[in-house]
Amino acid sequence: MQDHPYAPFIDRVHKPAQYLGGEQGITHKPWDEASCRVCLAFPDLYEIGMSHLGYKILYDIVNRRPELLAERAYAVWGDMEQELRAHGQALCSLESARPLCDFDIVGFSLQYELTYTNILQMLDLGRVPLRADARKDEDPLIVAGGPTATHAEPMAPFIDAFLIGDGEAKLPELMHAWAAMTRDGLPRAERLLRVAKLGGFYVPSLYESVPIEETKAQVVEPAHPEAPYPIRRSIVEDLNDYPFPVDGPIANCQTVFDRASIEVARGCTEGCRFCQAGMIYRPVRERKPKAIIDAMVRSVAEAGYDEASLTSLSTADYSAIAPLVHESIEALAPYQVSLSVSSLRAYGLSENVLDDMKRQRAGGLTFAPEAGSQRMRDVVNKNVTDEQLMETAERVFSRGWNKMKLYFMIGLPSEEDEDVRDIVRTGARALDVARRVQRNRRARVTVSVSTHVPKPHTPFQWCAMDSHEEILRKQSVLRYEAASTRVQLKMHKSDGSWLEGMLARGDRRLADVIQGAYLRGARFDSWDEKLDLE
Repeated sequence: MQDHPYAPFIDRVHKPAQYLGGEQGITHKPWDEASCRVCLAFPDLYEIGMSHLGYKILYDIVNRRPELLAERAYAVWGDMEQELRAHGQALCSLESARPLCDFDIVGFSLQYELTYTNILQMLDLGRVPLRADARKDEDPLIVAGGPTATHAEPMAPFIDAFLIGDGEAKLPELMHAWAAMTRDGLPRAERLLRVAKLGGFYVPSLYESVPIEETKAQVVEPAHPEAPYPIRRSIVEDLNDYPFPVDGPIANCQTVFDRASIEVARGCTEGCRFCQAGMIYRPVRERKPKAIIDAMVRSVAEAGYDEASLTSLSTADYSAIAPLVHESIEALAPYQVSLSVSSLRAYGLSENVLDDMKRQRAGGLTFAPEAGSQRMRDVVNKNVTDEQLMETAERVFSRGWNKMKLYFMIGLPSEEDEDVRDIVRTGARALDVARRVQRNRRARVTVSVSTHVPKPHTPFQWCAMDSHEEILRKQSVLRYEAASTRVQLKMHKSDGSWLEGMLARGDRRLADVIQGAYLRGARFDSWDEKLDLE
């Protein structure tokens, strides 16, 4: 520890373990023996990034190849940033404590628009020029992938290449290609052109923003005669070709989701019109049941988790969900580990699945009707009726669960006040069902309401977003309606929603705004206590 570059000050920061690495399951490789080295950079705190599945998958895939090396880095809290700057110390990776600027590639995970200023923080602290056009041949290639990479034009001036789609095959391919081009001494501009030709990569420097006079908007067109257009998304056809990682780093401090989460499928067939993930992760691909159960058991045995989770965009749509849940519970029983299933549908759940889950889970279940009225559910293509919702409530509460959480959104296109009131009324009807079935007052229904943000690549991408004032007004409508019921109402703060919407559908002109906000101290904008709209 005395030799670590953070040694002079690490004892003065909050949760120092998050910056030091050394976890069980970490991968150490000789630096000089790797043909290409990537730092997987997550633009949020360690406790969040260590829970992210895609991040774990890429770390495992790269490090399974003896000629490649992957290490990790995370955004740092304010006290750590202050110490780094005061001591003139660069942000380093967890594995080898090398500055980000020493890597051949730095790859950012783009999960959310409000992490953009954190990316600038990590580049800045890692001694990498913020702007792509300021980088020299010897600077690392800055890549970004994830759902937000499909519409990250505001970040185009800062990123050398966006990976569009699945990264399992493309990241190793990129690393091999970049290593070969670097050995051959190709100039940076030529290397970037060749990256674009690999397919699945959007290289902003090869394109220009062209204004549309009628709308004042800007569209992207090729600025280089050899630039691919349109960009074709990278798709892994068979997830089973990439076994789920089970022996990666085990967090050495508390994480947001402290459990073994196993991806059972990718993609969704539901077609909800507000859901970007459902559009950009098509087609649906499933992992084999045996591979899922084996990965779950090995993860639990390796890390000592007390909970495991089956995850996907719509886990209930997995073709063998009933036997998978049953066999998973049986396999986890010797470890005294409980199973949770994310993304449950509010209709069509089999009796067997509910019975199996009730055998080992107390508490409650969560469903997402998304809209309170049938009219609005038809608008968003959420295929569930009031009758199905109440039938599900009866089946849940009759089995002894005493809590149910329902997720909704406000600010959907064509929404009226009556639709907003129906959100609370739907929760109240579910609570009435619970009390009729259980004949006591212990049952609880929580209605959780967030703000709809229109996203690119969805049918609602051209719809106007409700103003901040209008969302606050609709929240008041909800509070008034809930006051006469026993429904527990929880509403997400909407302060950052308009900013998220602007960044989601903005163009390159916003890059100066993002950089200006960063220089004025904007960090962790997705955190309510850190967001400063002034």
